[in-house]
Amino acid sequence: MKTAVCAVVIASSLSGCATTIGNHRPLNGHYPPRPADCQIDIFKAQPPARPYVAVSQLNVHLEKTFFVPSDFSSARGELRRQACLSGADGVIDIDEEHSSYLETRIYNLSATGIRYLEQAPASGK
Repeated sequence: MKTAVCAVVIASSLSGCATTIGNHRPLNGHYPPRPADCQIDIFKAQPPARPYVAVSQLNVHLEKTFFVPSDFSSARGELRRQACLSGADGVIDIDEEHSSYLETRIYNLSATGIRYLEQAPASGK
């Protein structure tokens, strides 16, 4: 019994902690939130070809202990969630920062939420 308790205590202390915080703030007016499972287009390399307007600044902050690193794939879910909450259709201008303090690995991601503009119909003149 004593051995089992010691094993649980050691395993719990080695498992570490993880924190994920996300937020958004509007840039150009307020847009209603989209459903939680909405489709968000993520543009890491270049912006979309169709016209858009920037609607929000998105931020995701991850902290993990015991030297467990974070990267874009671990922040993607929260980034999509914040984009949906801000009323965005897509995400551009992704900026990633990595840092550490003692055994804690810190990952910050900021991006711009965009909303697609409806294209005006071509005139027949």
